Amino acid sequence: MLNSAAAIGVILGSAWFAAVPEPTSVNKETVSVSYMTDVHNKEWDLSLTKDKSAIDVSYQSKPTRFYGLRYGASAMLNAQGTDMFGPGIGKTIDVKGFDMTLFIYPSYSVIKGDDRVRSLSGRFNFRTTFDVMYRLNAKTKLGIGLMHISNGGYKEPNQGLEAVRLTLGRDF
Repeated sequence: MLNSAAAIGVILGSAWFAAVPEPTSVNKETVSVSYMTDVHNKEWDLSLTKDKSAIDVSYQSKPTRFYGLRYGASAMLNAQGTDMFGPGIGKTIDVKGFDMTLFIYPSYSVIKGDDRVRSLSGRFNFRTTFDVMYRLNAKTKLGIGLMHISNGGYKEPNQGLEAVRLTLGRDF
C-alpha cells in the first residue's frame, strides 16, 4: 500500500488537513459535480464519449466540531459504465476566496468494459480527491483538482488511476 508516491502523498496530506484548523467560520454544506479525464489518456480529449471520461457527484456536510472534518458521499460513473459509490470523510480549508478540499471515499465499484480501472481488480477501492476551488460568489465555486483511485494493495493488480478534475460546487 505504501509503495507508491501517491499513497504516501495521500497519507501525509490527510495528516496535514487533520491538523490544520478551519481559518474561517463559514458553515456550509456543499454539493458538487466534477468532470474527470484519466491522466494516462494521451489524447487529453475532454469529450464525454471518450473511454477515459467520468462524472462525479458528491455531497459534503458542514464542518464538524471534530477538527473541522466533514462527512459526505460520492458517486462516480464513466463513459464505459464503470461506477463507484461510497461514503467519505475530509476537510475544506478556506483561504482568501479559495476552498482547498481533501476527501477520501472508501467505495464499492462495478467495473465494466475494457476500462483501465479494471487494473484495480477489486470491488472495494479508495478514491481520494483534492480540489482547489475559487468562489465565484457566496454560494458558487469553480475549481480544478486531482483524483487517485487505488484498492489499497489488498489485491493484485493495484496499478491505480489518476485523473484531472474540473469541478462546479454549490454551497447551501
